[in-house]
Amino acid sequence: MPPLRDAWRHICFTGRPNPAREVTIRQRISPWLVLVCAFLLFFIIYLTGAVWPSYVESRGFGERTLGLLIGLYGLALFVARIPIGLLSDMLAGRRRFVISAGFCFMAAAFLAPPVFDSAWSLFASRMLMGVGAGCFVAIAVLFSLYFPPRSAMVSAAVVASFFGWGQIPANPIGGWVADWFGVLAPFWLSVGFAVVGAVVALAIVEPDHERARRWPVSLPRDRRLFGMAVMMGVVFMAVYATVYNTTQVYASDRLDVGDFTQGLLLMAYITPFVAVVLASPHVARLVGAMVAVTIGMASLGVGVLLTPWSGLALLFVCEVLIGVGLGLTFGLLMALAVEDAPAHQRFYAMGVFQSIYAAGMFLGPLAVGYVSEAAGFTTAFVAVASVVLLAGVVCLASSARGSRRVAGSRV
Repeated sequence: MPPLRDAWRHICFTGRPNPAREVTIRQRISPWLVLVCAFLLFFIIYLTGAVWPSYVESRGFGERTLGLLIGLYGLALFVARIPIGLLSDMLAGRRRFVISAGFCFMAAAFLAPPVFDSAWSLFASRMLMGVGAGCFVAIAVLFSLYFPPRSAMVSAAVVASFFGWGQIPANPIGGWVADWFGVLAPFWLSVGFAVVGAVVALAIVEPDHERARRWPVSLPRDRRLFGMAVMMGVVFMAVYATVYNTTQVYASDRLDVGDFTQGLLLMAYITPFVAVVLASPHVARLVGAMVAVTIGMASLGVGVLLTPWSGLALLFVCEVLIGVGLGLTFGLLMALAVEDAPAHQRFYAMGVFQSIYAAGMFLGPLAVGYVSEAAGFTTAFVAVASVVLLAGVVCLASSARGSRRVAGSRV
């Protein structure tokens, strides 16, 4: 590797490093550093994913409070992501500080429950988690800047896949650590990894053509952006209302599964997600992006609908279906949402997109928590599935209208 060899020679002959050569090396590895940050971000968040329901129940709170706590994460994302996107567009060349700050918020979030051990610390933790996770706005767009525009859909799928890559080891490891060392042990582990992420982010160097400062002054007015964001909001409403919330309570109460099995259930959903999201650009080229999204909505809706009638084996199948549904929607909708955004508003547009779908993360668990307490698990799952399947029908109709419009323009 000539750059490394030249840098070593410079140090040997001058006694000090060559700053220009160091920057060149960091530029070459920066796309990988961005992906490392993406991995650490979701690994940290979901290291405690399997223990939150049991931890909240051990503190004497019910399903309604659990739904509120899970939803607060989405509320914080909803509030934080637009300002983070706006700030990222302004801090061209310095977006590494936005990412590093996100990890600092994550460290504070996971430090709160074991240190303060109060009900308020749980609420503060979920809010700080949401603010910290907002740095995914910067991660998602920054990664795409290292590649030509024609690769936008593939780069979006790759960075979206790390939503799953981080969770695959995090969920079973978090459950295993909680079973052996106590329910608070995953929180301490997350704090340590958050500090590592904050340091790694500071080594990122942005592409040369992206270092000019830009000052977005108006909200993006792209109808596609808002349409894709609402569709993604429905998807995450379903995922966070079920997989990360009511499904875990259902599995614990009705099927008597422990933390380790909860981790395996989450792994059964996230593993196919990773495979499918990476394949989604190829699926989109074969059948069309909106048709692929519609298939994903159908898979997600069926998986949610079957859950309340499932034994443990069928529950694993439902988790797989939900993972496939998320995989066919996340990367494609993210790429389509910012496809037409002007260059000076890409981070801002991504902030708007992620903020709107974060509303689903907040409202889904909150609403389902109330419904499941008032009318039972079955009603809650059927209601969520109905919303998803209805959104799929709307998506299919939109795709059909788009096809007719294209055909008409060719005549």
